Amino acid sequence: MKVSLIRLAMVIAAAWFDANAFAVTPYSFSDHPSQDGRCIDDHGVGDIDRSERACLEQVGEFAKRVGPGLQLKFRNGKTRIYLNEEAKCRSGDADGCVKYQLTGYFPEHDLVLIEVDYWEGASWLLVRIATGDVVEIVAPPHYSPDRRWLASVASSVGPAGPPNGMDVVPATSDPSLKEWHYRVPDDGQWLYEFAGFEGNARIKLLASSMTGPQRGVSGFIERRNGEWQLREPR
Repeated sequence: MKVSLIRLAMVIAAAWFDANAFAVTPYSFSDHPSQDGRCIDDHGVGDIDRSERACLEQVGEFAKRVGPGLQLKFRNGKTRIYLNEEAKCRSGDADGCVKYQLTGYFPEHDLVLIEVDYWEGASWLLVRIATGDVVEIVAPPHYSPDRRWLASVASSVGPAGPPNGMDVVPATSDPSLKEWHYRVPDDGQWLYEFAGFEGNARIKLLASSMTGPQRGVSGFIERRNGEWQLREPR
């Protein structure tokens, strides 16, 4: 199923980026895939070529593969198992097919990243090792320069890619820092690409119009008065 997803991603990425003048990065939905949280001895570069084996070796006691299950043990003593539905994947049951892989570790902030693969598409989970708290995001995230924030941006057309949207999540569990999530509506005009942080309170986006010729124009996510806000291209 992983191989099928990768092949599907490559076809989609090639068609999408060719049509929109963005370069193609292997095994990635993005031209700027994050390298943050990539585990030691993981030599991949894309979104979906991260190594679970490398992460299991690095995370040690907090995660292990138990047959079709990914077991996490949290610092509060609780455990959780993310169970692959391999039989459904083999049978072609698109609705029930799901596979979980440990694909990232952020030791500074006690976070792990789980890739969730479906028959069509993928998403990611950020999980806090201390408590097991989970945040769903659209792509492997990028650190802000001060490492207080993690930002994800992804674009797709149809069900085969990642969720079409963006997330900004505090790296710590500080309740005074609010998460921000945005999903592009079905009638939205733009598909977005992460282009980098500009300081700690501004994220540059590249956008391509879904309804017109505009490609690679700039948009931003900015933090104002304690809230993240999207500024769409004009």
